[in-house]
Amino acid sequence: MKIVALLAAASGVALAASSASAAVIYSPEAAYVPFPVVNATGAGPESLTSNITWTSTNASNQGGSVYGWNQGYSFLGNSNYSFGTWTVVGLNDSSGYYGVVDSMTFNFATPVKTIGAVLNWVTSQAPVTIAAYNSDGGLLDTLTLSANGVNLETPDRFYGFAEDTADISKFVLTDGYVAAIGGLYGVPEPAAWALMLVGFAGLGAALRTHRQKAAVA
Repeated sequence: MKIVALLAAASGVALAASSASAAVIYSPEAAYVPFPVVNATGAGPESLTSNITWTSTNASNQGGSVYGWNQGYSFLGNSNYSFGTWTVVGLNDSSGYYGVVDSMTFNFATPVKTIGAVLNWVTSQAPVTIAAYNSDGGLLDTLTLSANGVNLETPDRFYGFAEDTADISKFVLTDGYVAAIGGLYGVPEPAAWALMLVGFAGLGAALRTHRQKAAVA
Protein backbone atom coordinates (compact mmCIF):
# COMPACT_ATOMS: atom_id res chain seq x y z
CA MET A 1 0.00 0.00 0.00
CA LYS A 2 1.38 3.42 -0.95
CA ILE A 3 0.85 5.03 2.46
CA VAL A 4 2.64 2.27 4.33
CA ALA A 5 5.51 2.31 1.84
CA LEU A 6 6.03 6.01 2.40
CA LEU A 7 5.91 5.61 6.15
CA ALA A 8 8.59 2.96 6.11
CA ALA A 9 11.02 5.52 4.75
CA ALA A 10 10.08 8.25 7.23
CA SER A 11 12.32 9.26 10.10
CA GLY A 12 12.53 12.02 12.69
CA VAL A 13 11.81 12.70 16.33
CA ALA A 14 8.95 14.53 18.01
CA LEU A 15 8.48 15.15 21.70
CA ALA A 16 5.50 13.83 23.60
CA ALA A 17 4.07 14.07 27.08
CA SER A 18 2.72 10.57 27.66
CA SER A 19 0.82 8.93 30.46
CA ALA A 20 2.13 5.70 31.96
CA SER A 21 -0.47 3.61 30.13
CA ALA A 22 -0.15 5.30 26.75
CA ALA A 23 2.46 5.73 24.07
CA VAL A 24 2.97 7.70 20.90
CA ILE A 25 3.19 5.41 17.87
CA TYR A 26 4.78 6.10 14.51
CA SER A 27 3.47 3.19 12.46
CA PRO A 28 -0.08 2.04 11.67
CA GLU A 29 -1.73 -0.54 13.87
CA ALA A 30 -4.98 -2.49 13.43
CA ALA A 31 -7.64 -1.65 10.84
CA TYR A 32 -7.74 1.17 8.31
CA VAL A 33 -10.94 3.13 7.66
CA PRO A 34 -10.74 5.27 4.48
CA PHE A 35 -12.28 8.73 4.31
CA PRO A 36 -15.28 8.92 1.97
CA VAL A 37 -15.27 11.48 -0.85
CA VAL A 38 -17.71 14.11 0.42
CA ASN A 39 -15.98 17.45 -0.33
CA ALA A 40 -17.79 19.10 2.57
CA THR A 41 -16.71 22.32 4.26
CA GLY A 42 -17.63 23.75 7.63
CA ALA A 43 -17.83 22.41 11.14
CA GLY A 44 -19.72 19.15 10.68
CA PRO A 45 -20.79 16.85 12.20
CA GLU A 46 -19.91 14.22 9.59
CA SER A 47 -20.11 10.46 10.10
CA LEU A 48 -17.18 8.34 9.01
CA THR A 49 -18.75 5.12 10.33
CA SER A 50 -21.52 4.33 12.80
CA ASN A 51 -18.86 4.60 15.51
CA ILE A 52 -16.90 7.64 14.30
CA THR A 53 -18.13 11.23 14.02
CA TRP A 54 -16.03 14.20 12.93
CA THR A 55 -16.53 17.80 14.06
CA SER A 56 -14.56 21.04 13.85
CA THR A 57 -14.72 24.36 15.67
CA ASN A 58 -13.73 26.15 12.46
CA ALA A 59 -16.96 26.93 10.66
CA SER A 60 -15.94 30.11 8.87
CA ASN A 61 -12.21 30.97 8.98
CA GLN A 62 -10.67 30.32 5.55
CA GLY A 63 -13.98 28.82 4.47
CA GLY A 64 -14.17 26.33 7.31
CA SER A 65 -12.53 22.96 7.72
CA VAL A 66 -12.83 20.28 5.04
CA TYR A 67 -14.12 16.73 5.30
CA GLY A 68 -13.64 14.01 2.71
CA TRP A 69 -11.88 16.51 0.45
CA ASN A 70 -10.21 15.37 -2.78
CA GLN A 71 -10.19 18.60 -4.80
CA GLY A 72 -6.73 19.75 -3.78
CA TYR A 73 -5.32 20.69 -0.37
CA SER A 74 -1.98 22.48 -0.26
CA PHE A 75 0.79 22.42 2.35
CA LEU A 76 3.00 24.87 0.44
CA GLY A 77 4.71 22.04 -1.43
CA ASN A 78 5.45 20.10 1.76
CA SER A 79 3.92 16.79 0.73
CA ASN A 80 4.55 13.68 -1.32
CA TYR A 81 0.84 13.24 -2.04
CA SER A 82 -1.26 14.29 -4.99
CA PHE A 83 -4.31 15.89 -3.43
CA GLY A 84 -6.42 15.33 -6.50
CA THR A 85 -6.08 11.62 -5.70
CA TRP A 86 -5.97 11.33 -1.93
CA THR A 87 -8.92 12.22 0.27
CA VAL A 88 -8.23 14.34 3.35
CA VAL A 89 -9.92 15.70 6.45
CA GLY A 90 -8.36 19.05 7.23
CA LEU A 91 -8.41 21.85 9.79
CA ASN A 92 -8.08 25.31 8.27
CA ASP A 93 -6.53 27.41 10.99
CA SER A 94 -3.58 29.74 11.29
CA SER A 95 -2.12 29.41 14.79
CA GLY A 96 -4.62 31.70 16.43
CA TYR A 97 -4.29 34.32 13.68
CA TYR A 98 -8.00 35.09 13.93
CA GLY A 99 -7.87 35.33 17.69
CA VAL A 100 -9.14 31.80 18.29
CA VAL A 101 -7.53 28.39 18.52
CA ASP A 102 -9.51 25.94 16.41
CA SER A 103 -9.56 22.17 16.55
CA MET A 104 -11.08 19.21 14.75
CA THR A 105 -12.15 16.05 16.55
CA PHE A 106 -12.80 12.43 15.68
CA ASN A 107 -15.31 11.18 18.26
CA PHE A 108 -15.73 7.44 18.98
CA ALA A 109 -19.07 6.20 20.28
CA THR A 110 -17.27 3.05 21.38
CA PRO A 111 -13.75 3.83 22.70
CA VAL A 112 -10.76 2.41 20.83
CA LYS A 113 -7.35 1.20 21.91
CA THR A 114 -5.22 2.78 19.17
CA ILE A 115 -5.74 5.69 16.80
CA GLY A 116 -3.66 7.59 14.29
CA ALA A 117 -3.35 8.90 10.76
CA VAL A 118 -0.87 10.04 8.16
CA LEU A 119 -0.63 13.77 8.91
CA ASN A 120 0.72 16.83 7.19
CA TRP A 121 0.62 20.51 8.07
CA VAL A 122 1.96 23.90 7.05
CA THR A 123 4.97 24.31 9.29
CA SER A 124 4.93 28.10 9.03
CA GLN A 125 1.52 28.03 10.73
CA ALA A 126 2.49 25.79 13.64
CA PRO A 127 2.88 24.21 16.14
CA VAL A 128 0.05 21.75 15.73
CA THR A 129 -1.02 19.55 18.64
CA ILE A 130 -2.68 16.14 18.49
CA ALA A 131 -4.21 14.52 21.57
CA ALA A 132 -6.25 11.56 22.77
CA TYR A 133 -8.97 11.88 25.42
CA ASN A 134 -11.10 9.41 27.34
CA SER A 135 -14.89 9.50 27.65
CA ASP A 136 -14.66 11.78 30.71
CA GLY A 137 -12.61 14.33 28.80
CA GLY A 138 -9.40 13.33 30.54
CA LEU A 139 -6.20 13.77 28.56
CA LEU A 140 -4.56 10.42 27.79
CA ASP A 141 -1.70 11.56 25.58
CA THR A 142 -0.56 14.55 23.58
CA LEU A 143 2.06 15.31 20.95
CA THR A 144 3.26 18.64 19.55
CA LEU A 145 4.09 18.46 15.86
CA SER A 146 6.57 20.43 13.76
CA ALA A 147 8.93 21.24 16.59
CA ASN A 148 12.16 22.39 14.85
CA GLY A 149 10.51 21.89 11.47
CA VAL A 150 10.52 18.10 11.68
CA ASN A 151 7.88 17.74 9.01
CA LEU A 152 9.92 19.65 6.43
CA GLU A 153 12.27 16.66 6.51
CA THR A 154 9.67 13.90 6.85
CA PRO A 155 6.34 14.96 5.37
CA ASP A 156 3.30 12.72 5.34
CA ARG A 157 4.22 10.80 8.44
CA PHE A 158 2.01 8.60 10.60
CA TYR A 159 1.38 9.82 14.14
CA GLY A 160 -0.92 8.21 16.68
CA PHE A 161 -1.49 6.87 20.18
CA ALA A 162 -1.82 3.42 21.74
CA GLU A 163 -3.47 2.63 25.07
CA ASP A 164 -3.26 -0.51 27.17
CA THR A 165 -7.05 -0.71 27.06
CA ALA A 166 -9.75 0.73 24.79
CA ASP A 167 -9.99 4.15 26.44
CA ILE A 168 -9.69 6.59 23.52
CA SER A 169 -12.98 8.42 22.91
CA LYS A 170 -11.60 11.47 21.10
CA PHE A 171 -8.71 12.12 18.71
CA VAL A 172 -8.19 15.89 18.51
CA LEU A 173 -6.01 17.97 16.16
CA THR A 174 -5.57 21.57 17.26
CA ASP A 175 -4.39 24.86 15.77
CA GLY A 176 -2.91 25.07 12.30
CA TYR A 177 -3.35 24.01 8.70
CA VAL A 178 -3.28 20.26 9.34
CA ALA A 179 -4.89 17.29 7.61
CA ALA A 180 -5.27 13.56 8.04
CA ILE A 181 -4.60 11.89 4.70
CA GLY A 182 -6.48 8.90 3.31
CA GLY A 183 -8.17 7.61 6.45
CA LEU A 184 -7.82 6.57 10.09
CA TYR A 185 -5.82 3.66 11.47
CA GLY A 186 -6.49 1.73 14.65
CA VAL A 187 -10.28 1.51 14.47
CA PRO A 188 -12.28 -1.50 13.28
CA GLU A 189 -13.91 -1.13 9.88
CA PRO A 190 -17.71 -1.57 9.75
CA ALA A 191 -17.20 -5.08 8.33
CA ALA A 192 -14.96 -5.91 11.27
CA TRP A 193 -17.63 -4.73 13.68
CA ALA A 194 -20.15 -6.96 11.90
CA LEU A 195 -17.86 -9.97 12.15
CA MET A 196 -17.30 -9.26 15.83
CA LEU A 197 -21.06 -9.10 16.43
CA VAL A 198 -21.59 -12.35 14.53
CA GLY A 199 -18.85 -13.94 16.62
CA PHE A 200 -20.42 -12.74 19.86
CA ALA A 201 -23.84 -14.01 18.72
CA GLY A 202 -22.35 -17.40 17.85
CA LEU A 203 -20.62 -17.57 21.20
CA GLY A 204 -23.87 -16.76 22.98
CA ALA A 205 -25.74 -19.46 21.05
CA ALA A 206 -23.06 -22.02 21.86
CA LEU A 207 -23.23 -21.16 25.55
CA ARG A 208 -27.02 -21.46 25.55
CA THR A 209 -26.85 -24.86 23.86
CA HIS A 210 -24.24 -26.03 26.33
CA ARG A 211 -26.37 -24.92 29.27
CA GLN A 212 -29.48 -26.61 27.84
CA LYS A 213 -27.61 -29.88 27.39
CA ALA A 214 -26.21 -29.60 30.89
CA ALA A 215 -29.71 -29.02 32.29
CA VAL A 216 -31.06 -32.10 30.45
CA ALA A 217 -28.20 -34.21 31.71
